[in-house]
Amino acid sequence: MKIFFVISYSVLFALMSACAPADPSPTALTPITIQLGSGHQALYGGLYVAEQNGYFEQEGLRVNFLEGSPSTDLVAPLVDGTAQFGLMGASAIISARAEEQPIRAIATVLRRDPVVFFSLSDSGISKLEDFIGKKVSVSERLRPRLRAMLGHAGIDSDEVIEVGTGGAAGLYNGDVDVASGLVTSTVLSVQQDGYTVNIIYPDDYGVHFYSVTIYASDDYIASNPEIVTRFLRAALQGWTYAVENPQPIGEMVPLYDSDADPAFETASMTAYLPYINTGENYIGWMQPEVWAGMVDTMLEQGEISAPLDVDDLYTMEFLQQIYGENTP
Repeated sequence: MKIFFVISYSVLFALMSACAPADPSPTALTPITIQLGSGHQALYGGLYVAEQNGYFEQEGLRVNFLEGSPSTDLVAPLVDGTAQFGLMGASAIISARAEEQPIRAIATVLRRDPVVFFSLSDSGISKLEDFIGKKVSVSERLRPRLRAMLGHAGIDSDEVIEVGTGGAAGLYNGDVDVASGLVTSTVLSVQQDGYTVNIIYPDDYGVHFYSVTIYASDDYIASNPEIVTRFLRAALQGWTYAVENPQPIGEMVPLYDSDADPAFETASMTAYLPYINTGENYIGWMQPEVWAGMVDTMLEQGEISAPLDVDDLYTMEFLQQIYGENTP
């Protein structure tokens, strides 16, 4: 999968700066809480930049972060008002909306999904067709992605041996032939362990998903459009800076998690860059055909039981307001 950088960041900064308000008095800062999808890590580098470089303060905001975990309910805090904004995968937004949860995306941080399948370089497994007859370690959450890929390639899922355990460690001892995980962390760790790998991207087989999105509740969006705009403008400025300057992100993460390894976080941030800036449109931008494709794939794989109105899943109102006349 080849991704090229073509966005002019000077234009983005000019657009954002032109709309930025005058520096507020510290007493005027509006507190907001952001529900993270996991513990602190480089993935949230744009938010750290926005706080550390004063972008949130310039917008009259004071932020508080709530860490998440695999067991965290990422929807309830926004519905009950504990948090005003959150970050989680686009597929989770779709699943929540299918359950009639009143949340929607306002921007996409990762415009391609960094989940990949990978094998050791000397395994001879370098493409999806090589999965036939092989043991593939795949979690319950990622199984629909694998089966969608296989379907697009005309391969019956019964021809692949799916195992729920093993992971990257299983590659080392031969328990599995193919593992799955994030190219920005799992694969990075394997490479740092001294292994070289073949990477198979779902995008190359027609499975296109947005990954981490910024979302808010319908009520908060309707009641506080100005705060949503200010928050998103500062966050996008932060991610723009992070894309241009990934090195400082590794030093910022330990400010939020003292156990974080700055070198690893810098490498992780660097790995995220082509997923944040795909070379299409603007950072954070969303397209209806991608959301429609995600819904179709999830419906096909039984992750949701009925079609959804794509317009209920996200809003472009704030991105269009921030980027102005230069929107695609």
